[in-house]
Amino acid sequence: MGDCGGGVVSRALGWICVLCAFAMSCAAVPVTILYTNDIHLRFGRLASLEQRIAAERAGDVLVLLFDAGDAWQDFRTPLAAVWGADEMVAWMNRVGYDGMALGNHDMYWGRRRLEELAEEAAFPILCANLEPVRGQVPFIPSMRVEAGGISVLAIGLITEEWLPYSAYPALHIIPGASALRREIDRRATPSDLVLVLAHLPVADATRIASVVPEIDVFLTGHSHEETPDPVSVGETLIVQSGAFGERLGRLSIDVDPETGSHRLIANELLATEKAPTEIGRGLAQLLWIAAATAAAAILILR
Repeated sequence: MGDCGGGVVSRALGWICVLCAFAMSCAAVPVTILYTNDIHLRFGRLASLEQRIAAERAGDVLVLLFDAGDAWQDFRTPLAAVWGADEMVAWMNRVGYDGMALGNHDMYWGRRRLEELAEEAAFPILCANLEPVRGQVPFIPSMRVEAGGISVLAIGLITEEWLPYSAYPALHIIPGASALRREIDRRATPSDLVLVLAHLPVADATRIASVVPEIDVFLTGHSHEETPDPVSVGETLIVQSGAFGERLGRLSIDVDPETGSHRLIANELLATEKAPTEIGRGLAQLLWIAAATAAAAILILR
């Protein structure tokens, strides 16, 4: 009789666990986070990237789109750099990026040009570990996205490596972990998902996540790494999509608005195709600049 009673209790507990799991799955909100990094003006990949993004948005799942920096500049593509930054911002506006981390290459444009590009962008530029000593800056430390019944806090970070310090004397850099802690504390309203847009290598993100456990997702860049499987530090998922628009990262998770917990469903790096790029406009502008410079020199010599 005792054995029979124990079996009934065991079965009842089993059904309770099943019902609890079912209730949690019903409460969870599926979220797809699309991510790019270090596109570096590679226009030949944009059409394919755009198709991939549109296909992901065709479903019923909440889709967020972020970039981890270095989209607007690349000294390795000097012709595209003549006209490319405005084109890249226009493309990112068209496909509907939700936010972008500030990259060290993006800062190579200099303060005034960076301000112009940030003004053109229809999405916020995020950086929490560069703070102004004086004056205004064309970026903000964090943003909040309210969509699909969940609240997402996105915070930006930039690498300390290869920053053009001399062009920005009024900026002071602080450690990434300290900047994140300060921003999370400043944003007193709880978030269902804390996401960091970091122009940082995966190794740096790993170190930061070990001391700031509140981070749920770390979208990284700068090091041009690919993470087919997310790097996990506690509950933090760290990913990066490579470079040059060759992959679109797609991180699928379930987010529970009741508890703020998340569950990894899948992470994929979706390959893109390369199309011929237009260099005629950049070459024409470069020749125009050269001609104007030569004409000015002739006038001065006269």
